[in-house]
Amino acid sequence: MDNFYIQENGEQLGPFSFDELTDRGLEPDTPVRINEGKWEKAADMSDFLEYFRYYGYYFPTEANLAGFGIRLLAYIIDYFTMVVILIIGITIYASITAPNVQLDDFIVKNQQFFQVAVAPIFMIVYFTLTAASPLSSSLGQAAFKLIIVDQNGRKVTFLRALGRGFGKFLSGFFFGVGFLGIFFSQYKQAFHDVMAKTYVIRKDVY
Repeated sequence: MDNFYIQENGEQLGPFSFDELTDRGLEPDTPVRINEGKWEKAADMSDFLEYFRYYGYYFPTEANLAGFGIRLLAYIIDYFTMVVILIIGITIYASITAPNVQLDDFIVKNQQFFQVAVAPIFMIVYFTLTAASPLSSSLGQAAFKLIIVDQNGRKVTFLRALGRGFGKFLSGFFFGVGFLGIFFSQYKQAFHDVMAKTYVIRKDVY
């Protein structure tokens, strides 16, 4: 049986069994040593992966970072989801504000307003609210078991989600160049991920 040792306030504590150590509580940055091995952060040790996932931690690793392909598929689902929601919203708005005008005519008349104001704001709101939701992912990402986390492996806060949502709009605004960072970044981060210090990882990969 392995013996676990930890460091707290500069002191070595232990030995503990795995159950004893996890029962007393463990933080991701706690230094841990197994038997006579080297000290490592608990978050970097595969022994505690399931333990931290149980408490909502999903640490980015080389193996579980989501690549461009699966993120593109997730975005396609999100795109069509947003289009459907926008169409429903515009239809309801038109029926209330201009009940005697054909929907097609109403859309054509207000096309510039929808493109310049409504669509960008809705996109930012959609990606902000979904990232800050308990899922910590958009609907498309959830379909592929993806999750957005911060640098500590935790679900993102509303403010971080808002910054990421705005950054995602900018990523797409400049001809999608911001998304290409997924190919070249060490952590497969698009511009909005770098901006918000977030990572997109696969929950089904350990």
